[in-house]
Amino acid sequence: MRHLALLLITLFSANIAYSYVDLSLNYNFSKRKIDGADTSVTAEDQGQAVTTTEGWSINWGWFIWEYTALELNYSRTSERLLDDRESSNSDGTFTIKEVDSLVVTEVQGAGLRQSFASRKSTVIPSISIGYAQLITSGETSYKVDDNGSEQDISLERDKEASNSGYVTLSLRFRLTKLMGLSLSAKSVMPDFDTSKMEDNLIYSAGFSWVF
Repeated sequence: MRHLALLLITLFSANIAYSYVDLSLNYNFSKRKIDGADTSVTAEDQGQAVTTTEGWSINWGWFIWEYTALELNYSRTSERLLDDRESSNSDGTFTIKEVDSLVVTEVQGAGLRQSFASRKSTVIPSISIGYAQLITSGETSYKVDDNGSEQDISLERDKEASNSGYVTLSLRFRLTKLMGLSLSAKSVMPDFDTSKMEDNLIYSAGFSWVF
């Protein structure tokens, strides 16, 4: 019994020597514009489609061993499409004048992170894997002209949640003793289906701190 107690104390003391927390905050933003292709009207009247994607994430890792950490993470991304390129049916009696669509994606995850360099290294690559809950919601509104009568139509997307797996590849560049620059690519796989790895990719950059 005494030997077991000494062994537990030794293991706990060794873990304390390596124990630290890595906290990172990341932000991503992108904007894409596609102009209309109707050559029968002026460029100003052709309309355009603008897609704006904005998101942020927080990652908390507790290194219980020198290179291995327990990880908790949360991210929220909103993607908005505003398209005012008009489209009509064959006889011109029904025209969609504008589409405004918003999709919000939230990911809550817990897993393990494995680093491949010590926290004192200039560059620290790591990989994280674990469980995530993927939550999606959103709404879409249309401005239409139905036989000369303009209408606004709104459709709300029900919130959906699915059990998922996630994989994150990241690089941390050490700037000071406690702060670094983090770059990461995260894939969320609904229902743990690895064939969907490319369907939910999140690229982000931000800062991280160790304490």
